[in-house]
Amino acid sequence: MNDADDVKEQIRARVDLAQLIGESVALKPAGRGQLKGLCPFHGERTPSFHVHVDRGFFYCFGCGAKGDVFEFVMRSQGLEFAEALKLLGERVGIEVRGMAPGQGRRRDLLEVNQSALAWFRARLDDGPARAYLRERGLTDATIDGWELGYAPDGWDGLLKHLLTQGVRDDDLLEAGLLSENERGRRYDRFRDRVMFPIRDALGRLVGFAGRVLGDGLPKYLNTPETPLFKKGEVLYGLDKARTAIRESGEVVVVEGYMDVLALHQTGFGTAVAALGANLTKEQAELLTRLDAQKVLLAFDADEAGQRAVLAGLEQSVGRRFLVQAVKVPHGKDPADAVLGDAGDLEAFAAALRTGTSEVAFRFQRVLAQHDASTPRGQRALLLELLPALQPRDVVDPVAAELRRLVADHLGLEPARLDQWLASQRPQRLDETSVRGLRRRADDLTPLRALELEVIGLLLLEPEKLRERVRRAVAALPVEAGESELIAFAELCERFGWRDAELVAAVQAREGADRILERLLAHAADGADDARLDVELRLDQLLSRVREHHMETGRRVRQGRLMQRLEELAARVHDADAPREQLEAAYAELAEVQGALAAREGERRLRSAGTLRRLEGKRRGRA
Repeated sequence: MNDADDVKEQIRARVDLAQLIGESVALKPAGRGQLKGLCPFHGERTPSFHVHVDRGFFYCFGCGAKGDVFEFVMRSQGLEFAEALKLLGERVGIEVRGMAPGQGRRRDLLEVNQSALAWFRARLDDGPARAYLRERGLTDATIDGWELGYAPDGWDGLLKHLLTQGVRDDDLLEAGLLSENERGRRYDRFRDRVMFPIRDALGRLVGFAGRVLGDGLPKYLNTPETPLFKKGEVLYGLDKARTAIRESGEVVVVEGYMDVLALHQTGFGTAVAALGANLTKEQAELLTRLDAQKVLLAFDADEAGQRAVLAGLEQSVGRRFLVQAVKVPHGKDPADAVLGDAGDLEAFAAALRTGTSEVAFRFQRVLAQHDASTPRGQRALLLELLPALQPRDVVDPVAAELRRLVADHLGLEPARLDQWLASQRPQRLDETSVRGLRRRADDLTPLRALELEVIGLLLLEPEKLRERVRRAVAALPVEAGESELIAFAELCERFGWRDAELVAAVQAREGADRILERLLAHAADGADDARLDVELRLDQLLSRVREHHMETGRRVRQGRLMQRLEELAARVHDADAPREQLEAAYAELAEVQGALAAREGERRLRSAGTLRRLEGKRRGRA
């Protein structure tokens, strides 16, 4: 083994492949010695990218990408092997010698940017930059931790300095650090500006943003498109927010560099900036790989701005995450909302929890196009929303939230809506089928039908009536509302448990005669071996009755919470409301949002339990 091979193997042995890949891909256990995540080399929704930790290689079953630690760095960073070897050597403290000068343009441009950053950093205290940043509320720890600098007011300060360091002006131009006029004169692109280094998700210095200190325009100036810097593919601050996003599943997206710095300084560590008017598909892909589930867009302070942000949101982005547009309190941008004497961290945190839902926004836009009071309009609405209603994965919070809105607004039975969505041909929906999805009228609800069937069973064996009625009533949840079983128990007490009089009284109730006649006829006419197993059937029905009562109670409570949510939202949007009322409204909004989230979690747990029971019964029959 020659020296080069020896260095390569030393580096391979020291680099933790899982840790390296985990810096840009959210990895989860996938069996002994394996991890999996979303492939960084092609777009996908279901993880097919596997890392074999013990064997030291990766493989994607979707696109076929494979290789070792060197191949991953070469693919992900666009480097040649020699460059990847040197980069990984620096990572683990092993010196790699013998690279030819000029080898690897991307690596050269990274080094050019790093040289420029060193010069900008050294100029920070030469002018008004640090004082300006302190006036804005940033601490020295933030200023230095984010490597902020200053580009002095002059035409060629950076150019002259880096030429003396052996950097060619062609390289500076390609890196976006110089501009060139029509006569071919080259000069510094950034002048008299606070400099914000922009790093990609891997922490590489790919560009800069400069904030003018005088009255010049533009206020902010970015590096132009270069081989390294693609504005729509970078999120400012993602290299620092990555861990917090992965742990919380949530990201706050803002417009400005100062907003990111201020939020991180005050404890909002998931903040990033989109470098544009909205999130792009490529930026969303970066967040998807970090397992982000919820995106909070704090782009504009007013309600019209919120609607504009949601209207312009890339549709594919809205399908990936639960998106909310945040109304920043007191009409400020995020930086001013959290910094200085007027900063209010609690109000900003409450605003993050009470944003305008993108799912609700999309639903309202579709709702405005159809008459939801008619079966024809409901059919059109359901078919238009069909792609978004169908879950893309086992857990799809966007589809779940939209299904809840559709069921509540159109008066549909959630279970029937789910059955239709799960059918092989959901697009074949006529007006009659729409009527079948609706919740039944009060006298024909599934709950009332179940309770009447229970009463029929209770009357089959009069000698056990008293004990079974008490058991049936005890099975009801504490929060049960109006119930046929409770009414029947009261009748039993009134008629002294005399079954003949009870049958007559029950049959007199509207809608009860059909069920009672069928059950009583079955009991009277059937042979012994065909008779109902009353105990078993009673247990089954009481279990279903209890679930229906809990679901009904949940819908009632959720309706009240939604009504309160609308009332509070109207209050916080009132520009004339006193500050004390606004703070109280924000606090209560947070409580209501938490209660709604808890209700949804409770519903999912019950749904999962029901599915497990059904699967158990299916296996039992098999």
